[in-house]
Amino acid sequence: MASLITIQEAQAWGEKTKLAPAWVSGLDEALLEQIQAEVLANIASVADTSTWVSSVTTPPLVKTILAKLYVAWVIDRQYSEDADLSDYSALLRAGAMGLLTSIVESEIDIPGTVTATPGDGLPSVYPTDTDPECGPYFRMDAVF
Repeated sequence: MASLITIQEAQAWGEKTKLAPAWVSGLDEALLEQIQAEVLANIASVADTSTWVSSVTTPPLVKTILAKLYVAWVIDRQYSEDADLSDYSALLRAGAMGLLTSIVESEIDIPGTVTATPGDGLPSVYPTDTDPECGPYFRMDAVF
């Protein structure tokens, strides 16, 4: 899977000096791929994610979630020997998960995307063209 965020989008959420070693080699593609798989699996229940194949085609709100989660994991991994992990990484993760939950529960929409709707795609209005009283077409004088 291609990276859906750029290093600059991730760096926007990370502290510049403390995380400098993490940025030297670019994004950790293995870690990012797993984060992307989790996030897209959640969002796929309410939106079509198949066209999100790069940073250019991924909606900004989704990139924000991915970048926050990525930086949170990088911070926790970098400082994992400390008994108390970073409050900042917990704040990033909570913000990202709050956005993700709101998307999945349809409380917020992803701008620029079409959300999936339940049903078979057929109109559910009455009368239909197959109504025996109206014949194959609606009549102008039909009473509804």
